[in-house]
Amino acid sequence: MRTFDTSSAAFYSRVRPTYPAELYFWLSRQVEDTHRVWDCACGTGQASIDLAVYFSHVEASDISEAQIAKATPHRNVNYSVQPAEYTHFPDDYFDAVCVAHALHWFELDAFWREVRRVLKPGGKVFIWGYNWARFESVLDLAVKEHILPILQPYWPEKTVLLRNQYRSVDFPFDDVDVPEFELKCRWTMSQAFAFMRSWSAAQIMVEQHGDERLRQAEFEVEQLWQDPQRKLDVTLPFFCYAGQFKS
Repeated sequence: MRTFDTSSAAFYSRVRPTYPAELYFWLSRQVEDTHRVWDCACGTGQASIDLAVYFSHVEASDISEAQIAKATPHRNVNYSVQPAEYTHFPDDYFDAVCVAHALHWFELDAFWREVRRVLKPGGKVFIWGYNWARFESVLDLAVKEHILPILQPYWPEKTVLLRNQYRSVDFPFDDVDVPEFELKCRWTMSQAFAFMRSWSAAQIMVEQHGDERLRQAEFEVEQLWQDPQRKLDVTLPFFCYAGQFKS
C-alpha cells in the first residue's frame, strides 16, 4: 500500500482531479438504501465529500495517517485510520462500498473477504479510477517521449493493474452495467507537471535520485506548451466497475 508523509499528502490532495459529479448521482440510484457507505482508501476525502451529498453517513478510511490528517472535514463523514483488508466495522453494515483509484494497492483476497463481511445483503460495490492523462496531440507525444521513459523503471509492480484499467482483476461479484463517465480538466503547464509529479513513479525517482532528470524532461514539454499560463484540455481515461456479490 502506498503511504504518505504530511507534505506529500497535502500535495496529492491539491493536484489530483476530482471525479465526475454524475458518478455519485448514478451510484446512489443503484442501492436500495443510502444510509451508510464506506469510502475505502479515501485519501484526503475527495470522494468522501461528494458521497456525503447522497449518503446520510460516510465512513472514510485510509491506512495513511498523513492522508487522514489532511482530510476535508464534513459533518456526515467519519474519518479513520485502518487498512482496507481488516477494519473495525460491524458485519452487514454498509449499503455500498466504494474504492476510488486505489484497488491496485490492496491484498485483494483479504479485501474481498472484508467487503463481504461489512456489506449488507444486496449491497453494491463500486470500483473506479483513471489510468493516464492525455494531452493535446503534440504535447501528448512529448510527454510519452521525454517523461514516461525516465519514470518507467520506478513504477511499483501493483500499478500495472491500474494502467490496465483492472481488466486482469477477477471481480467476485455479478456486474452491473455502468454508463460512460468523462473526466476532463483544463490545466496550466504547472498544474500538469504537478499532477505528473504526484505519480508514484515520479515520487520514487525523485526520492532516490533527485529531480534533475525530471526537470530536463519537463523542459522539453515546456518548449511546446509555449505560454505556461495557457490552459489546455487534459483527458483522463475514466473507468468504473460495479456489482453485487455472488450468492
